[in-house]
Amino acid sequence: MMQFKVAKSILARSTLAALLICGLGRPASALDIGPTTISLPVFGIPLDIPIRASLDSKSEAGGVQLDLTVTGDLKSLQDNALAIARKLPFPEDACARKGPNLVVNSIDSAHIRAEGDTAVIDVAGKVTAWGCAKVLGQKIKTKIATDRIAITIPVELYIPTPRQVALRVKGEASIKTGDPQITEIATALLGNLNQRFTDAVAKALDKDKARASVPAIPGLDVKIERAVFAQDQDKLLVKAKADGHATSAAFESLIGLTGKKAP
Repeated sequence: MMQFKVAKSILARSTLAALLICGLGRPASALDIGPTTISLPVFGIPLDIPIRASLDSKSEAGGVQLDLTVTGDLKSLQDNALAIARKLPFPEDACARKGPNLVVNSIDSAHIRAEGDTAVIDVAGKVTAWGCAKVLGQKIKTKIATDRIAITIPVELYIPTPRQVALRVKGEASIKTGDPQITEIATALLGNLNQRFTDAVAKALDKDKARASVPAIPGLDVKIERAVFAQDQDKLLVKAKADGHATSAAFESLIGLTGKKAP
């Protein structure tokens, strides 16, 4: 995701790592950081993501208590929704299975929006339903009907480990058409289509790159508490919250990574 590296996109390992590094630059209370722009590819399409962060820190025995909130502006993702949607694995084989099959002929429009904590990809295009059978060892296909189709694909951020954020398809895609015959075929194939989306997104995002991770620094014990999509009018955002503790040495290391001088 969408990356949809969606959304990766939306949060690549470098994304959260950069946010945490920027956010922990110096031990101040209610410190606003950014905007800082992070560039990352989603399905090979380069996106620029402006990031803002707010850091609350409190000195305590043995180090610093940390509380970090992060907001990323995903307008670039929305602006490239059509190019991203055309990278999705829509069915193209009229004889993928015996019986009726659905082929997506074209994707003509796409939008990415927030719906609660979820991001939703709305795609519209043209499809053809085909009947396929083998006759004397030869595949014979027959056109059943052609129609426009609307596909809705929900994706969400989740926390596979306390130090990582990743992206996945949430629940099932939904399909709407104007032709009842195509709707019936599409509904019958929906489970297979959902699995195709799930598998393709997982491969495209690449687990090592599609997971935003807390930097691995000895003495840094930070856990991601929450990561969700959000909306500001028609703008898609990603919001994350992390908290934890850093020893003085770990805090010094983080400061060094930002290129700043130690306080």
